[in-house]
Amino acid sequence: MKKFVGLLLCLTLSSFIVARAAKPSRPPAAAAETTLKKATRQANAEALLNDASKALVAMIKDARADSGLDPDIARNKPFWKSTQQIAKNLKTAKKGLAAQDDDFLKGIAEARRAQEQMKIDWQLTNSKNKQVVENGKKLGDAIALLRINYSKEAARKKAGGELTANEKAEFEKIKAQQKDLLAKISRLEKSAQKDKALEKGLHEIQKQAERIIIEPAIVDAYVATLYLLDVQTGLIRGYEYYVDKPWRAAYLELVDWFTGYDTWYNTWCDTVSYDWALVDTQVDVYEDITVSESLSEDEISSEESYAESGSFDMSEAEEERVAAEEEANEQVTAGGSIMEGVSDDDDEESDYSGANDVGDEDTDDGGGD
Repeated sequence: MKKFVGLLLCLTLSSFIVARAAKPSRPPAAAAETTLKKATRQANAEALLNDASKALVAMIKDARADSGLDPDIARNKPFWKSTQQIAKNLKTAKKGLAAQDDDFLKGIAEARRAQEQMKIDWQLTNSKNKQVVENGKKLGDAIALLRINYSKEAARKKAGGELTANEKAEFEKIKAQQKDLLAKISRLEKSAQKDKALEKGLHEIQKQAERIIIEPAIVDAYVATLYLLDVQTGLIRGYEYYVDKPWRAAYLELVDWFTGYDTWYNTWCDTVSYDWALVDTQVDVYEDITVSESLSEDEISSEESYAESGSFDMSEAEEERVAAEEEANEQVTAGGSIMEGVSDDDDEESDYSGANDVGDEDTDDGGGD
């Protein structure tokens, strides 16, 4: 029975992984063409942002209706905290899109990182709520589409050409930082060995860092690395709540160290121009990101307000208790990491370089028995 529960949890959690948001630009082999999904519709930046907002509201509404996800319960607070960050950043993105300023781009980038964090935080809840999972997946798909199609990185990839001298220098700085990150992870690994979920998370971060270090100095690799850092940031922030008190300070150094990337990214974003006509470009949508339930304007306003203004901070005692419970909880460790099922596909043309892609077999919503 315990094995069955663990398997069910694994299937449920895996559905939070963002499905393949865009197809590679290079056509696949002819034999595989018949298995490709067809685009369900086209959408521009405004439409995708509305899709993301509706999915977020639906997810919040379903979560609030579930007493097992009560935000007053300590183990649920990380999930609600990351949900709050998504809500705030989508709001920033909406204002930025209306004003056509960089707040749109920065808001989407930070929402993407918070969504990756939410996937990790979700494990702590031990919830199997199918509706929250379904709408959480749609939220992730919509944000991923926004990020890889309407960003300065996307515009740079489209422009092509060779990396500039400045871009090469910045790329080398990122690689040096990843080497530093690997050293920090190495020092943490021994402490994490007794916590299988955290150990798996550190291993995933390690793989990402090792991949970045060997990337060639070309535009596609440079852009893919910037996208991959979204995922890495979310993982590092999310696993903070898995760390036991004796070595929490060491892990928090890792979290604090990564704030330097946020500073660098905002500076980089400020120095790169953007053609705002691009936000009206229609892109193919391959996944169903439309929320099925009807939401009134009052409901949307109410749920957004709840997420943005709610108090989900944890006390030190709660953090210690959640970390201890996570380590002892057989279901969480048996269920594995939320990154379970992520493809290691090395397709160099994939916008997330495999970090965000899952195989077709992994796109199930976890609702099966």
